[in-house]
Amino acid sequence: MGDEYVGRKFRTEFKSNDIPQDTRIYEIIRLGEKFKKMGLLPDEDGGHAGNFSFRNSKGFVITSGGRDKGNLSQKNFVQVLNVNVDSGRVIVKGEEQPSSETLTHHLLYSGRKSVNAVIHVHDDIVLKNAHKLNIKSTERKHPYGTAELAKDIYKSIGRENFLAVRGHGVIATGKSLWEAGKIIETMHHAAENI
Repeated sequence: MGDEYVGRKFRTEFKSNDIPQDTRIYEIIRLGEKFKKMGLLPDEDGGHAGNFSFRNSKGFVITSGGRDKGNLSQKNFVQVLNVNVDSGRVIVKGEEQPSSETLTHHLLYSGRKSVNAVIHVHDDIVLKNAHKLNIKSTERKHPYGTAELAKDIYKSIGRENFLAVRGHGVIATGKSLWEAGKIIETMHHAAENI
């Protein structure tokens, strides 16, 4: 569906290799297993689709890049401490590289204080039926992981909690992982019933 995966398009600076400790990590692990079974986290274009994150007092915790989101463990999570979208610099704690869509998650958390969770999956059926479902979408198709994509997603989603990302997938935000996950499921089932 998207571009061939070639890794992150930003520089990662590791402050330590400390793995985040939070019970919400296990909630993401369960959601990853569920969405993988639903076909929303495909292995494609040389990588593994999708990413999950939640806000915490230090910034946000995000899934690492290049991992099968249906088979995560605690070491596959990264604490993001600081992001500079324009310079492409991301400061983290953890053992693995953060998701290639870290810039997008950062903008959503920075600009919307009510957002505490972000989930991105590749849902072809929702993308195909976005217009019929009256779902907002990004203005253009951009390469994954770029500042341009992150800025378009942030601008396009506005105050909504769900967005179709042209040629890429869908993104849901919520006050909790449960809420964002429920939005993903609801929109998927709505698209299946068209």
